[in-house]
Amino acid sequence: MTDFINEIRNRHDLFYKVFLFLVSIFLIVYLFPKEATFKYDFQRNQPWKYETLIAPYDIPVYRTDLEIKKDQEEIKKSKKFYFDFNKQKEQEKLELFQLKLNKTWDVFFNTNQGLFGFLKGGINKKANSKAQKAVYKSEGEKIIKYVYNRGVVKLSKEVDLLNDSAKFYVRRNNYYAATFLNDLFTPKSAFEYSEKIIDDNKKLNSKYLHDLLEQVFNKNSSNISFNTKETKRVLDQKLEKIVLMERTIKEGYRIIEKGAPIDDENFKVLKSFETKYKSKKISKFSKYTIAFGQTLLVAILMTCLLLYLRFFRRKFLENNKNLVFMLFVITSFVVLTSLGLRYELFNIYIVPICLAPIITRSFFDTRTAFFVHLVIVLLLGFIVPNGFHFIFLQLVAGMMGIYGFANFRNRSQLFLTTFIIALSYAVCYIALNIIIEGDFSEIDWSSIGYLGISALLTLLAYPLIYAFEKVFSFISDVTLLELADTNNKLLRELSRKAPGTFQHSLQVANLAEAVTGIIGGNTLLIRTAALYHDIGKMEAPMYYIENQSTGLNPHDELGYEESAQIIINHVHKGVEIAKKNGVPDKIIDFIRTHHGTTKTAYFFKMFMNENPDQIEEDVVGLFTYPGPIPFSKESAALMMADSVEAASRSLKEPDVESIEKLVESIISNQIKDGQFENADITLRDIRLIKKMFKKMLMNIYHVRIEYPH
Repeated sequence: MTDFINEIRNRHDLFYKVFLFLVSIFLIVYLFPKEATFKYDFQRNQPWKYETLIAPYDIPVYRTDLEIKKDQEEIKKSKKFYFDFNKQKEQEKLELFQLKLNKTWDVFFNTNQGLFGFLKGGINKKANSKAQKAVYKSEGEKIIKYVYNRGVVKLSKEVDLLNDSAKFYVRRNNYYAATFLNDLFTPKSAFEYSEKIIDDNKKLNSKYLHDLLEQVFNKNSSNISFNTKETKRVLDQKLEKIVLMERTIKEGYRIIEKGAPIDDENFKVLKSFETKYKSKKISKFSKYTIAFGQTLLVAILMTCLLLYLRFFRRKFLENNKNLVFMLFVITSFVVLTSLGLRYELFNIYIVPICLAPIITRSFFDTRTAFFVHLVIVLLLGFIVPNGFHFIFLQLVAGMMGIYGFANFRNRSQLFLTTFIIALSYAVCYIALNIIIEGDFSEIDWSSIGYLGISALLTLLAYPLIYAFEKVFSFISDVTLLELADTNNKLLRELSRKAPGTFQHSLQVANLAEAVTGIIGGNTLLIRTAALYHDIGKMEAPMYYIENQSTGLNPHDELGYEESAQIIINHVHKGVEIAKKNGVPDKIIDFIRTHHGTTKTAYFFKMFMNENPDQIEEDVVGLFTYPGPIPFSKESAALMMADSVEAASRSLKEPDVESIEKLVESIISNQIKDGQFENADITLRDIRLIKKMFKKMLMNIYHVRIEYPH
């Protein structure tokens, strides 16, 4: 039992990695749809590549969406409009007319009594008033009854759709009667009609009656209004009656022969077969079986990722943070797309799949970013409709996105990458549709719009990169660019306090960047690291020769051990300053390793010369940097560049021979001391580095190569 516990303890890192993979597989499989996948893959205008297909059961052949949509549009175009007739409106208007007449009659009659007396030839004012009032009342009521008997239709957008000869239906006495618009009044035409009738009657004061009827035939004067509910009910009824099924293929009948072209009719039949196949009720046992198959497929893909990291990017696999990040990215995009499909939350083309490789490329190399993208796309290919189309689109766009984002140097590059992805989507989608449909008119432009939105969403990479940096303690090219800016607060302070060290750092950065480029390392990383590698010298700049402009050397008053400790201490101070100013750990690692476990050779030799009785092993620790030694190509290159640049300043008369001798000597001693044992650097890399150093130093010191006469 104890041995077993010890074994677990010793292999806890392996168990943790396995646990991460199992959790990712579980989440992905859990959200995958548990329905039977149609086993035939077919495209319009392509030959049937399988054996002759016989119907295993009765298959209803459904009409296409286009055919159904056409019928729906025709029904909507010819839909019937239904209106309601309000009987009470006439009585309301008659009462309103009577009220207005009673209220205004006495004033009107008194004002015009002379005229009424003359016309009637009588002198009885009261009787004359009553008689005249009755005439006006009769004429007004006659007009109102006629108008409202015909009907006053309420103006609306539905009425606007009708022309004068259009037939619609008005409900009178509990049944709908066909009516034409020109048979009815509008509030405006009703008043115009009343004006005409009144003007034709010379016995009446037309202005007075006009005023009364104008108040009657206002905007709220209609008695025929649109019945939305009934119109919709009748329309829905007709839409429901649209025939969805065209015919039925009986069990045992041939569906399609091998090699036959998949024309519109065959495509319709095959899609109907697919729909019938997927609609079959799946038993609980079948769901478990499907889940098992999905688990195997997901596990295989995850194993491929694991093997890639194991054989080609082992350093990524050894760091658990890297593994957590990759699995998180893969799982997140698969889960997001799966949820979108399951609950129909959005079109799957909107999901910014290309974000995954761009974010991954920000922290890792191009090949790893592509492999992560490949795993995501292949996983989603199992569950999305038209899996081949989806895989092709996303692979091409992802590759273009990676190429566009490689060697990221400024923000505009991200916008350019977005444009490249959008263009890739559009071109590939149009090309695929032309092949399938054989016509530009059949292209679904809305899908291209969704893909365009997906491309735009890749701009989220910028804030997401920042978020992942903080969560996983990564460092991206964006951050490196910000750190490498010489206007950065810390670098400005270095240039002010230790100008010689600052110039030295710039030269080291140039040398290190040049050699890293030829051995295939991260040039931006090493340039940034080179600018910060000596920031610890800000604490006591005068103790370093590059900052001694007055000719005074404070080391003259110190012992060799003390001087060595001051020099060695700039590494510790550099780490402290970097941490205090929020410099990423990846840059701090370069500060720690840029001297490795080498010695302060000058002070050590001088001490030993003056103290020959001392045993070298007893005192060497006082003159040795604490390390650790370089662990990568970049950190090894920085150590070489730092040593070579510093030593080259001691050359009084630099020439080809002295420079070559200096470079060879320094790097050979570093190899001899075992400084590069932990770095993944080859002898070929070192040879190329030495060659580049010699070339650049000759250019710096303007050394001319003497050619034989």
